[in-house]
This record gives sequence, C-alpha cells and structure tokens, in this order.
Amino acid sequence: MVQMSDVAKIRQRWIDAGSPACEHRELDQEFYLGARDDDWACLTCGEEFSRQEVRAMREAGGS
Repeated sequence: MVQMSDVAKIRQRWIDAGSPACEHRELDQEFYLGARDDDWACLTCGEEFSRQEVRAMREAGGS
C-alpha cells in the first residue's frame, strides 16, 4: 500500500531524473489518508493506473 503523497514524491524524482522509460513492474494499490483509492501506482516512476489498466497489463504479461 502506498500513500498518494508518496506517489507524488516518486513522480517528482522521476521527472527530475529526466523521465526515462519505465516498465511499471512494481505496482501497488494507492491509498489517500489511509483509505483505499481505486487507483494503482508504479513505485518506480509514480505513474497512476486504474484497476482496469492494471488488469490489462497483467493479462498482457506485465506486472
């Protein structure tokens, strides 16, 4: 579980690093103030995905 505020920090670090390509291999459920959000976030680059997007990525052999 990852907090939205942490995702924002991850995203900013990724942008500061030049926004290189990311394979989104490490995804986690996103939470806001301890409450589950329907989104998931990449713990590498901070990009957010819907539950449907995560399901499609996993079915395609991704994360």
